[in-house]
Amino acid sequence: MFQSNRLIAGMTAPVSASRAMERRWLKQCAVALVTALFFVTGPAVAEDAVNVDSTQADVALVKASKFAPDDVGYFVIDLADNRVVAEHNADRPFIPASVAKIPAVAAGLEILGSDYRFATTVLADGEITDGVLSGSLTLRGGGDPFLSSDDLQTMAKALAASGIKKVEGSFHYDASALIEVPQINDMQPEAAGYNTGVSALSVNFNRVRLNWNRGRDPSSAFAAAISESRALPLDGVAIAFAAEEPPGPFVRAGTPSEDRWLLAPSLPETGEDWLPVGDPSLVTAEVFRALAAEEGVDLPDPTPGVTPEGARALVNHDSIPLGEIASGVLHYSNNLSAELIGLAASQRLTGRRLTLKDSATALGAWWKLRRPEADWTGFAVENHSGLSSRSRTTPRQIVTMLEESSELMGGADFNELLKQIQWKGVNGWARVKTGTMSYARGLAGYINTESGSRLAFAIFFNDVEKRAALDDAFDRHVRAIDGASRSWRNSALRLEETLTTGWAKRF
Repeated sequence: MFQSNRLIAGMTAPVSASRAMERRWLKQCAVALVTALFFVTGPAVAEDAVNVDSTQADVALVKASKFAPDDVGYFVIDLADNRVVAEHNADRPFIPASVAKIPAVAAGLEILGSDYRFATTVLADGEITDGVLSGSLTLRGGGDPFLSSDDLQTMAKALAASGIKKVEGSFHYDASALIEVPQINDMQPEAAGYNTGVSALSVNFNRVRLNWNRGRDPSSAFAAAISESRALPLDGVAIAFAAEEPPGPFVRAGTPSEDRWLLAPSLPETGEDWLPVGDPSLVTAEVFRALAAEEGVDLPDPTPGVTPEGARALVNHDSIPLGEIASGVLHYSNNLSAELIGLAASQRLTGRRLTLKDSATALGAWWKLRRPEADWTGFAVENHSGLSSRSRTTPRQIVTMLEESSELMGGADFNELLKQIQWKGVNGWARVKTGTMSYARGLAGYINTESGSRLAFAIFFNDVEKRAALDDAFDRHVRAIDGASRSWRNSALRLEETLTTGWAKRF
């Protein structure tokens, strides 16, 4: 899994690995001791460690806010000795939203290693004569969360440099490494750019940019693959204006896996927007085919397939290391990337291609084995991104994971991967992961306090009844956030900042 595997293989572990193992051994001893003390003296030991005055002050802030006491929960420990310094509803399950990316990414780092790279490969099966491949060419995906059309262009150039100018046979795309789904969650708006398809062969985060200008040309609407360097029009994503007003501004004209869209006539004359891709592997293959054509390589229309046995690799692209990918995911909260990391990790664990839910369950089981002394009651996540109102976790469970991740996870410093925030007027800072859905808000991470202490914390706000009502009235064509939900979120943000800055000052 990481350094300890080298010891099993008979290799000498580096000093840093030895120290890490020593720290882990000491921590395990400490856990055993604390557990023994718990059974001897009872739970009052942990409760007595909480600063009663501070806890009462925090609870008073919650009661003074617009939130019902049961709608707020938090748990805070001092990492120096794991002493509880603040808690409220610490064991109540909450919707975690994107805070759920913490268990997925941390587990992925430890299981795969921070140096792990996802491979995308072009393989040939057949004879090459005078630049013509008689057989099949396959574009095989390895689940790269950050694969871009710029990367595919580099691969297309390398394919041309290999001498191939034409394929007389077939051009396949192989996404069999992982499960494929047309959307992360079917209870999210169909036109939401954050609710994309998931595939081992994905490009540009499985989003396309939609552009239209009816004043110039009524049929000018088109979708483009966007990278850092260019916009590449996509013929495979069909865009048209509807003859009559559809139920939303952007409506799928087919199934979720068909990338055909109807636009509302009431849209402004010109504009642009982002749409999710429902068939990522096909779109990725079409992007590669178009880029190969620019390099003078003629490929047939892409069709799905599995890489033939014995096919030889012509071009390989390795992703950036997982540690760098993880930092980007935790900073920018891309849902697709979190799902791909989780799927790759669960496949390494189980040897099987799992659904999003089964994969999340597998990583949850890994955490339970990792920290068997923790209370995992109520822990249930539907996927790795947090894009589900059915997922639940408690503040204490998230802090347990943060405490475990405060040491190196697969060779990466998890604390350094999180986004740093600084509060105005506070001589302290935090590294955090946020989570936001309508009537669900979460924040978790590490606080460096004014006194120099380091805390691990998780805080959640949920209005379960309003969220349930929203789900009951769900309309897949509506993606706008209503004003009431936005107001609720702003209130949560204000109380969240009051509580966290208070902890930074007091502890």
